[in-house]
Amino acid sequence: MKKWIAFGLLAVSSMATAQTTVDAALAAPRIDVRSWLRMSPADYGCFTEKTLGYRDTRFNCALKGYQNRGDICKTPDAYYEGPEFPDRLATDVHPFATHVVLSWEHGNLQAVSITLKGTWSEAQVRQAFHLPRAAASKLSIAEQKAHAWPQNIMDTDVQYPTQGQTAVTLIGFDHMGAADVGCGEGG
Repeated sequence: MKKWIAFGLLAVSSMATAQTTVDAALAAPRIDVRSWLRMSPADYGCFTEKTLGYRDTRFNCALKGYQNRGDICKTPDAYYEGPEFPDRLATDVHPFATHVVLSWEHGNLQAVSITLKGTWSEAQVRQAFHLPRAAASKLSIAEQKAHAWPQNIMDTDVQYPTQGQTAVTLIGFDHMGAADVGCGEGG
């Protein structure tokens, strides 16, 4: 009987600890990822080399005069070129981060998506990452300034990809793909 009581107390204690994690305030990121949006791959690569000690083989501080020469219709691989973020460094961005995805377009960082361990409310994520509630594209210039919306961020999103995970996405500008510009259409 004592074993079952001890086991029951342990189970209740474990549930209380898990709940406390979710109810606790979400820490701010260790690095202000908001500043990354719209960076060039070369500038971002140099930033990660200096800040995180990670040197991408191509996009690093030694790269000078980078210009994206990609064409969405003719050379899409070059159009979307840019460094990836190594998963082993995710906790350098945020203590609960497990994965960071960078989306590059025409020589600029279009979006950043960070997957966090735990289910965090949208309000907790917005507070921790210092993100206003309304999308910048839906605010007037005066409202953007009043809400301290960073000029390089167009929108943000908080989603729950699987149970026990929260994903925060910061968007610098609208995605522009081949279908958006009519690649391959006759005429």
